[in-house]
Amino acid sequence: MRLLSSLLIAGLIAIGAALPASAATSTAPLVQGTDYDVVAGAHPWQALKKGEVEVVEVYAWWCPHCAHFAPMISAWASRQPAWVRMVYLPSDPDSPGAAAAFAAQHAGLLPRVHPAMFRAIHDDQTMPARPSAEEYAAFMAPFGSTPAKLLALMQSPQVKADLARDRAFVVAAQADTTPTLIVNGKYKVLGRSYEDQLDILDRLTAQIHGGKL
Repeated sequence: MRLLSSLLIAGLIAIGAALPASAATSTAPLVQGTDYDVVAGAHPWQALKKGEVEVVEVYAWWCPHCAHFAPMISAWASRQPAWVRMVYLPSDPDSPGAAAAFAAQHAGLLPRVHPAMFRAIHDDQTMPARPSAEEYAAFMAPFGSTPAKLLALMQSPQVKADLARDRAFVVAAQADTTPTLIVNGKYKVLGRSYEDQLDILDRLTAQIHGGKL
């Protein structure tokens, strides 16, 4: 019996040692400068309601790291309560891709276009890494619009206003790499891996919602 107990304890210790760092430290206090940075002068993408927490991913469709992270952040977002608002913002507001993303959003196509674009560029390679406006419009049209309507949206005053806001947000949040996670326009998530970032994001959103940050 003592031998069995000793083996069981040894096995549990070995399993604990093999766990990723994010799992082993998931209950540890968050440390500024290690887990997150506070961004001075930044602001939420949209005004926050009481108790609401906004998570912005600054991404680029051409970015292979964003393509790898996309299903992970999508799965994370799908598990969140109603008080978490997930927003996807292009990192390059002067590009056709950013205009295409906002046009897709206004047309109600973005939830389906977003993952499909990553697959087309990085997995299927049916789209170039940096498509033209016309290529974006042609790709997105089968999701529920026409190329002409999408091109018109991409050049519309409302999308131009979105691009200006996007530019201001990316600069203020110091989102100089992709993907970057910004919470409430104030906290930039750090971490050693994507799994670590999502663990930090879980704790950060909970602490903000609970009034602890």
